[in-house]
Amino acid sequence: MNWSVIKTYGALAFVSLFYGINYSVLKIVVPDYVGPYGFIVFRVIIASAIFWMIHSFKREKIDWKADGLTLGLCALTGVAVNQLLFYKGISLTSAVNGSIIMTLTPVLVLIWASLLVGESITKRKVLGVTLGLFGAIIILYQPDKLLTSGDWRGDVLVLINGASYACYLVIVKPLMKKYNPMTVVTWVFTIAILFVVPIGFTQATSVDLGALPSKVWWSMGYAIIIVTVVVYFLNAWTLVKVDSSVVGAFIYLQPIFATLTAILFFEEIFLLKHLVAALFVFSGVYLVTKKQQT
Repeated sequence: MNWSVIKTYGALAFVSLFYGINYSVLKIVVPDYVGPYGFIVFRVIIASAIFWMIHSFKREKIDWKADGLTLGLCALTGVAVNQLLFYKGISLTSAVNGSIIMTLTPVLVLIWASLLVGESITKRKVLGVTLGLFGAIIILYQPDKLLTSGDWRGDVLVLINGASYACYLVIVKPLMKKYNPMTVVTWVFTIAILFVVPIGFTQATSVDLGALPSKVWWSMGYAIIIVTVVVYFLNAWTLVKVDSSVVGAFIYLQPIFATLTAILFFEEIFLLKHLVAALFVFSGVYLVTKKQQT
């Protein structure tokens, strides 16, 4: 395995780590201090400003006639629909339901990649995605809570959210090859402002920023700078290097990292199922990425 591959897979692992930690961090902010839609407005606008500051050092022109529609679709699927429907869906259904439904995202990436760009679905990828799915379900499975509480409409919204983000990972890949990843991400977030502000404006303007405790500011900073700016850039950069299905497969690491965070910092007990789930997930990711190593 060469150094380039190690960097790519390392970046994807860090993306999953940052997302895994974020599940615990977000509970500090939403919805007790900031409404979910309002938080998304802050997240998208501030992230856009940061992207523009970074992008200003290396400006790159966009062929709007050829790629404007695709950028708009990326903003809609990868930021607006993805984030708005996830938060709304989780507010209607249980966290367990939402977490289990989100494990379908790598499967949906595999399907979208085949339908939209003709990415090959090999037996190894199918087996890897399946093993990862089993591992994620094992770690999230709670017999007394599994798909029993919550509103079915929330489940549907979370499913649409997963399908939307999976679609984004596929349709944004050609743009990443054509332009600098920072250019693409900057414009995707800028366009997304047009979608999220009308929906979250009321919640955003109702927040008393001066009354927020320091823990909320730190949590918001982590969610915006690390989980938005850093994560979206890393995902964009890795899409230049590997197939969309590989990026999607690393999503299965998120429940592992989320569980480790809960064990280390929130006194959750380590169980045998955590070890078994980890073995399934890492085996699945290995199979999906194996072809990329040859």
